[in-house]
Amino acid sequence: MVHKTSTFGLVALSMAASFSADQIAVVVNGFVSPRGTPVSSISSRQRSSALHMAVSDDNANKNWDKLTSSSQSESTNNIKPSSDDLESIESSTASSSEQQYTTDQYDGYDGAFPLPDDMEVPETRQLRWEREALVQSKFASDDEVFELRQDIAELRSELVDVRTELDDADRESQKIRAKSRIAELEKELLSLNGRDAEFMYAVSMELMEKAEADGDEDLVSKYRIQMEEARLCITQLNMHGLWVGKYGEHGYEMINVTYSGDTLIATKITGDKNVPKGKVTFTVDLSPKAHESGMAALEPIELNPKAARQWGKKYLPRHLGKGQVASENFSNAQWMEGQLILVGRFFSFAWVPIGHQVFFGRPSSELTLKMLKEAEEEELKRDHVAVMRDVVQSMWDETYWVEREKDEGDGYFSEEGCFE
Repeated sequence: MVHKTSTFGLVALSMAASFSADQIAVVVNGFVSPRGTPVSSISSRQRSSALHMAVSDDNANKNWDKLTSSSQSESTNNIKPSSDDLESIESSTASSSEQQYTTDQYDGYDGAFPLPDDMEVPETRQLRWEREALVQSKFASDDEVFELRQDIAELRSELVDVRTELDDADRESQKIRAKSRIAELEKELLSLNGRDAEFMYAVSMELMEKAEADGDEDLVSKYRIQMEEARLCITQLNMHGLWVGKYGEHGYEMINVTYSGDTLIATKITGDKNVPKGKVTFTVDLSPKAHESGMAALEPIELNPKAARQWGKKYLPRHLGKGQVASENFSNAQWMEGQLILVGRFFSFAWVPIGHQVFFGRPSSELTLKMLKEAEEEELKRDHVAVMRDVVQSMWDETYWVEREKDEGDGYFSEEGCFE
């Protein structure tokens, strides 16, 4: 089941709905970012429109390739594997992974930064890539995850029906047939669940906590490794580092994504007059236990066929979060409901009540240095005392050398090699 009706007034990722490709992508010194989209005035008619993205240019996806750089979903079945089942899942997924790993899979990218074609890859990095590829091959990714969950939901529904038939069966042959089918369905559900990284992360965490309570260090170590491997394959838990997005009239700003446990924290590296640098701009609780407190999981946004072809995916995962807003000089700061939306190598965060959304992408190293330098210069301009201090310091340095020249006469500065 995927979300097709807008419930939060942003109209299917309003950063792209009804905009052409040249409106979506803008190049800023090596960074390709979707253009900021004003969404403050959204009509009630738009609020109830279908969640479909319409991108007019068939070459839109090519623009995205110019880049120079979870929450646990509501369970679709109640069957959780035991420790023995988890071992069976692990062995089956490992044996089914036979693809040969090559660095061509990385398409010249190591994270956010491009690698030259003629670059010699260090052995340690090669080994890390191979290990990551092996781990990732165990789990479904992108659209496959949601298709997998739909299959699980169908199997679970069938399992409920077959169990009902078993309870109502009068003949022994009917009971045998029902029990056989139940065993098949349970086995298939365990296998499919083993391909869902978020499911395995939650289950491994639960089993690890139980092992800790029992004082079994061997099982704790085992489940911790399985948990870490599953976590590695959950996109929203691996977004560490620098991102750049356009904060409306404030222009492009840089944030740094870190994690405290399973909580994503986005801190401003460059800020504005409302929320300055060093302040948290938004947070997202991605813990599998987040929904136990009553927080409902968000269904993914489903793209229409045309947009799905252009963006290379049909479903865009969403996660509830909190965004910070403030008046000038960081006064009247407050938190409000937000949503993290994953779009391939990019993501956006929406401040839902005010209809504001920022789209983020990875910056190049050149853009990173440029933005940091400009931010420092802008800060100096605003801090008049610091500017005057720099001027006084430069005047003092000049005075020092002038006085030294007078004291030394022509001898020191006329020596051979001096200032040549």
